[in-house]
Amino acid sequence: MPEWDPRLYLKFGAERSRPALDLAMRAKTLLETAAAPRILDLGCGPGNSTAVLAAIFPGASIVGLDSSPEMIDSAQKSGVEAEWVLRDAASYRPVGLFDLVFSNAALQWIPDQDSLLSRMYGWLKPAGVLAIQVPGNGESPLHRALRRTAADSAWGTRFEGLDDLIRYEEPPFYFEALAPTGAQAEVWESTYWHVLANRQALIDWYSGTGMRPWLERAADEAERQAFKDAVLEAAAPGYPLRADGSLFFPFRRIFVTAVRPR
Repeated sequence: MPEWDPRLYLKFGAERSRPALDLAMRAKTLLETAAAPRILDLGCGPGNSTAVLAAIFPGASIVGLDSSPEMIDSAQKSGVEAEWVLRDAASYRPVGLFDLVFSNAALQWIPDQDSLLSRMYGWLKPAGVLAIQVPGNGESPLHRALRRTAADSAWGTRFEGLDDLIRYEEPPFYFEALAPTGAQAEVWESTYWHVLANRQALIDWYSGTGMRPWLERAADEAERQAFKDAVLEAAAPGYPLRADGSLFFPFRRIFVTAVRPR
């Protein structure tokens, strides 16, 4: 797994938290429970999604789980009241069940997502809610530019195998993954049209998330910068500039919910 930079991630904190807010609001309409639910935030990052949950569910008992020491350290300093757990989701075994198992933009980093989804569903109390959001970014101009650039012979074998670290699945995958549980899944998608100040902001955005494994493979800072410049040049035609030099950055998100029967 890549190392994470919470400061860079939170440079676009409002934009990154908006899908978490939309998902949490949908989960609230589905959740039939007491006023103080027990919630797991799987892949809590620096605590921005956990803050959303704390605001939507006042008095909730929240567990924030992440595999990144940097992110958990940042979450602990965020002021959000939660139990912070440094653990890989793939090996996590909770003590007790949850009213809400929530995950915002994390599952794409975890191998064997279908198995994990089944386990997450099993962590729910009766009438509990599973609520997940993942990027649907695999065919975006930025990600395609990243993959094309990394495959260029100029980089030798530097980036071999990295595509396996991030998995952008499509909606049918989530229906099929949850089918063995008997849950009736609800799956939808939204595209958020962010306005970024300039094209450099594209690289700043992706350097804080999906590009990190590639950047960490670079030999040094000079090569890292050269790779970012090459990705930006390849991606630029997909993001035409507006009159003021800003640009639209459409970012597709996929949402999944399921309610465990009583």
